[in-house]
Amino acid sequence: MDSQTNHSASAPADVFLIDGLRTPWVNAATLQTSGFGLLDLALQCGAPLLLRCAVPAHRLDSLILAADGESQVHPLRKRLRLDSTTELYQCSHGLSAVALACQQIRSGDADLVLVISADLQATPQEPLLTSARRTARMFDIQDEDASAFAEASRLRAGDAEQGGLTARHRITLFDSQGRTHNEDQADAVAGACALLLASTAGLQQLKRTPLAQLGAGTHAQAPPEYPTLAPLLASTRLLRQRRLSLDDIDQWELPESPALALLSHLAAWQDADFCHRQLELEQPVGRLDPCSLNIHGGSLALGTLSAGDGCRQLLQLADSLQRHALSRGIVCDQHADGHARALLISHPQETSA
Repeated sequence: MDSQTNHSASAPADVFLIDGLRTPWVNAATLQTSGFGLLDLALQCGAPLLLRCAVPAHRLDSLILAADGESQVHPLRKRLRLDSTTELYQCSHGLSAVALACQQIRSGDADLVLVISADLQATPQEPLLTSARRTARMFDIQDEDASAFAEASRLRAGDAEQGGLTARHRITLFDSQGRTHNEDQADAVAGACALLLASTAGLQQLKRTPLAQLGAGTHAQAPPEYPTLAPLLASTRLLRQRRLSLDDIDQWELPESPALALLSHLAAWQDADFCHRQLELEQPVGRLDPCSLNIHGGSLALGTLSAGDGCRQLLQLADSLQRHALSRGIVCDQHADGHARALLISHPQETSA
């Protein structure tokens, strides 16, 4: 961090998403034949992002890698050719890494933070599917409803692909044989996403217009027998803390796999008894407009990646808010262990809630 930067002691620094890039989400067959390792994927989106944003190696205050398994953030720093003074961190999930980056910037410890999420395997779905079936029975949601939602997600993703809406933030992957991979693949198990976050001083250093401003965030843990309730709890808590209604949010990025879980989430918000007993609300949250939800498709179409989904969702939402000149959005992830994070983001010209 620049030693000349002055941070206010009375108010936390604003946090901005400058830009982001991700790889195509690739399936197991491509992963096997390509020879991609986790660091290969992380490098192929992280290095172009630093070049695109003209970030000198010595200016980056922190590198946060979201990935399962042993620590690989030190070799990643070397492959990115970052300065030895860059602080290094690793966690398991993308939005957890974003939350840590926001904390560093708001506290005045960093002005520029690079977050990279990378996966080599998909999130196991069995524990979540068992929970999703339990919650679906509460609201009489059938497998046919889930199948219809999944098909709609695939259609939305296909329309976004055909319309070129994913190209702006998706790079071409080059494998060890010189082959290129340009598009997301069905049944994906691997991919990486890089996000560059900054304070106001960081924006001034790079002379960049941000993609979005990152606001308040919440974390929730669901009961062990109902891990798929975590996104419902986290997003409801965020709405309550910021005194927002569903009508105040222009677009949403919610975890949609399993589909039964997401449909239960939406039904729960409309159920007065559930909202009173389980969420301690006097009134139902209400009906979320389906046209505002995962408008370019989600994990049902693209695959469910443990570390990468949250970062992909955040980048996708920020890009959509900017293109449509909308004010606010909420992104929420889902962890297989029953945890979830929700994050409020806004157009950079809007005041945070």
